[in-house]
Amino acid sequence: METNQEYIYSIIAKKLTGTISDEEVVILNRWLAGNKQNLNEYSDILFIWEKSASLSFPTMIKIEKGLKMVHSRTIRKRIRAASLKLVWQVAAVLVLSILFSSLYNYFFFNDSSVNSYFEEVSAAYGTQNKVELPDGSVVLLNSGSTLRFPNRFVNHGDRRIELKGEGYFKVAKDTEHPFIVKVNSLEVKALGTEFNVRAYDPDEKIDVFLLEGKVAISSDFRDKSKQTMVLEPSQMAHYDAVINSMSKKTITNPARYVGWIEGKIVFNDDPIQEVKETLENWYNVDIRIKDEKLSKYRFTGTFINESLDEILNTLSLTSPMGVESVPARQADGKNTKRTVILKMR
Repeated sequence: METNQEYIYSIIAKKLTGTISDEEVVILNRWLAGNKQNLNEYSDILFIWEKSASLSFPTMIKIEKGLKMVHSRTIRKRIRAASLKLVWQVAAVLVLSILFSSLYNYFFFNDSSVNSYFEEVSAAYGTQNKVELPDGSVVLLNSGSTLRFPNRFVNHGDRRIELKGEGYFKVAKDTEHPFIVKVNSLEVKALGTEFNVRAYDPDEKIDVFLLEGKVAISSDFRDKSKQTMVLEPSQMAHYDAVINSMSKKTITNPARYVGWIEGKIVFNDDPIQEVKETLENWYNVDIRIKDEKLSKYRFTGTFINESLDEILNTLSLTSPMGVESVPARQADGKNTKRTVILKMR
């Protein structure tokens, strides 16, 4: 399979800047294994990159001239000549200008001197964090969650970000540039809407709850053969990663899923397993259910700015649940999580 040369240069540039994806690593390795000339050319580029780390490069160079220089196979010979410093400068300018020009649509915008990079923002346990994205969209991160996004969205294509944990999204409308949230094996796409994504353990389940607008959910929007689920307001999609199954239902009590944006923990006839998962993510504790008999009890309550002990004590008033707490300890020089054991009284 022939690979476009300009695309290969863009992948090499990502490799050099540490932003290459796993898929692009496979493509690059396949190109390198294609023939010895590719491997030699890659070695030339790496050699020049290492030797030119401290140089300054002009922003506008003709790509055709640079490509001719690269493929002439004279770079290595000139580097070995006596005028090493001069040749490094010339070769580095030519080669790197090719790489960064090829990467224009990935990392550079109208002003090619502005570099694009990814930012990562987290919310500490027991807190929420508000993030404003480059397009004006706003994300509220729940306790223990992380958001990864580019410092600037490109001027064409999708607005893509990645979420781990739980986030509430208010998406700025832009019909020409769909907003896509990557959550492990799923993608959630919206043009302008408000929705909540919960994926603290994406290897098991992912919940997407829509408040306003419309969203579509797929494993890969680039692949038209993949099935897509569309949500209307007040609908929630539930993805079970274990059995690779997705379902949706209408929600009559939104506070149960989005109350956290106001600092509320809301239980509405929830089983002990869901109570356990919510409290673990909020307070960064390890909760263990010792007695299976507790699984037949369901819990309801709304809590605002209350401690874990206060919540558990309140819930224990409506059931025969007892609470045993094991303090955090040090193991291998690190503090372990506090452990809470739930059992029958």
